Amino acid sequence: MAELAENSQYFNDKNVTLAVIGSGDPRHFETFKKTTGYGGLLFSDPSLAAFSLLGFSKGLAGFMSISSVFKAASALKKGHRQGSVQGSAMQLGGAILIDVSGAVCYFFSGKKAGDHPKINELISAVDNLQPL
Repeated sequence: MAELAENSQYFNDKNVTLAVIGSGDPRHFETFKKTTGYGGLLFSDPSLAAFSLLGFSKGLAGFMSISSVFKAASALKKGHRQGSVQGSAMQLGGAILIDVSGAVCYFFSGKKAGDHPKINELISAVDNLQPL
């Protein structure tokens, strides 16, 4: 999330609207924004229907790996701290880029805790969008 916040001006300049969907209670949105620096749109889907529709992984297996431990250690080293968990702790996320015609231009689905789309891949996908 920090990388999205750090690159928010780039997305604004490209006329790309960022939206994050979580599963927690919306009353925690302000704390989330302060903690991550993310200022874009936030939505909550406690039913996890959106995550299921997109085929995002869920369950303990995604959290039980050595790579997840190393990713957590790397994030801590960079100063990123896990806040209190809101919503479904076992739900993994992803990223999707949809153009104005509704076509999916980029798709990433996390398989393990700590998986995030590479920001340079997301930026490249945005750069390849056809102008309006």
